[in-house]
Amino acid sequence: MMDKRYDSLIKAFVEENGLINHQIESYNDFIENGLQKVVDEVGVIQPEIENFEIRLENIKIGKPAVREANGSIRKILPNEARLRDLTYSAPLFLEMVPIKDGVDQDKITPKIGEIPVMLKSNICLLNGMSREELIKAGEDPEDPGGYFIVNGTERVIILVEDLAANKLNLEQVTTGTNTESVRVFSEGSWYRRRNSVDEKKDGNIVVTTPPFSKQIPFVVVMRALGIEKDSKIVEMVSDDPEVQAELYVSFEEAAEYNTVDEALDYLGKKVAFGQNKPERIERAKRILDTFLLPHIGLLPKDRTRKAYYLAKMAERVIKLHLKKTRVDDKDHYSNKRLRLAGTLFEDLFRVAFRALINNTVYSLEKAYKRNRKMSVITTIRSNFLTERIQHAVATGAWIGNRQGVSQHLDRMNFLSSMSHRRRVRSLLSTTQPHFEARDLHATHWGRLCPNETPEGSNIGLVKNLSLLAKITRSRDDALIEENLRKLGVKLPE
Repeated sequence: MMDKRYDSLIKAFVEENGLINHQIESYNDFIENGLQKVVDEVGVIQPEIENFEIRLENIKIGKPAVREANGSIRKILPNEARLRDLTYSAPLFLEMVPIKDGVDQDKITPKIGEIPVMLKSNICLLNGMSREELIKAGEDPEDPGGYFIVNGTERVIILVEDLAANKLNLEQVTTGTNTESVRVFSEGSWYRRRNSVDEKKDGNIVVTTPPFSKQIPFVVVMRALGIEKDSKIVEMVSDDPEVQAELYVSFEEAAEYNTVDEALDYLGKKVAFGQNKPERIERAKRILDTFLLPHIGLLPKDRTRKAYYLAKMAERVIKLHLKKTRVDDKDHYSNKRLRLAGTLFEDLFRVAFRALINNTVYSLEKAYKRNRKMSVITTIRSNFLTERIQHAVATGAWIGNRQGVSQHLDRMNFLSSMSHRRRVRSLLSTTQPHFEARDLHATHWGRLCPNETPEGSNIGLVKNLSLLAKITRSRDDALIEENLRKLGVKLPE
């Protein structure tokens, strides 16, 4: 029997933190900050129309509403959406300023689409209602919300377990021509790229980065990033003579490419074969800026910092080869992150919004070429964004080929509905063994329930949060960087 002290402690924790609050807070953050962040990433629309562009400003969200058959628009409560098979969603409005010949025109605020509303979030009409008001609205006063209603169906966003971004993972390779590998899922702005540094059986250090289909010699990439001198590359990797000696084969492999331009041209030939040398070099520079370690930066000035980061990756691979360090445990929960509803919605909205912008630009350019009168408002198809977002929530087919992110809320009983909203799902294939990923790990203690997992192919891959688990929110890296600078840490020149 549970001690009364623990019973009161659990009650106090749940009353203060709630059981679904992590999802609601994440969604609120997406509405308050994530929407505007995606708009600011685009900033300005520049169609191929002479002396014409559109500046994007503030995005605003209205209250949940429905358009009736007679064209009238009115507010809607969740229970009506359930009964009438409607989507409980709110309209999005975007402030846009057309700029013609460098002069700002009148600001317009067209509707760009609708977005599903999470029940009990800040923009939900149920938020702030008393117990009596909730009962009158046809809602269970004990229901904490945290789900959506799409086409009359209750849909819940499952927590997605993912490897931590921007964190090195060192592993021993048992297949292929590589022996040791360190990889990082580099995530910066809206880019997410997998980069890795590997040591081959012959001792050569290579780099894997999209869009190159084959591995690129490490020393060539370092030179392409602006580090020409062999001594400087060695110095950046390590001051340990034993580690430095392991770089001999890598320098031999890159002996033909001794200057920055030669290295860039080598990379350019991989992706722009047949083009002139200047075009190949420019293409290689753009790839290095965009695809290689985007979390460090996307500008030419960031190439030196990327070179230092690659050098440290190479050092870790060599040290593992020399048995001077150990592999990382990728199943350790410090190497995992949970992607909440707000983060997943931001990814989805970003793709849908950029598709809407591309469609708008196409329509404007088409009207311009046909000498028709251009109207920004009429070229925006609001259902373009709405359909993409609602389809993902209604089917669970998310961007990045993720399946099952959104699921039909289990209403078998109250406990099962609460459990469903605290579920954690790994993106690993259920048809593969993945024995280590399915195992109970010591770092699950206090975070994940050791008992609640389904039988069959999903065992160990679908988990549930522990009762007293609390998910911390991500913080801005700029604050950490500022404190490190105050402590005297300096960026490499």
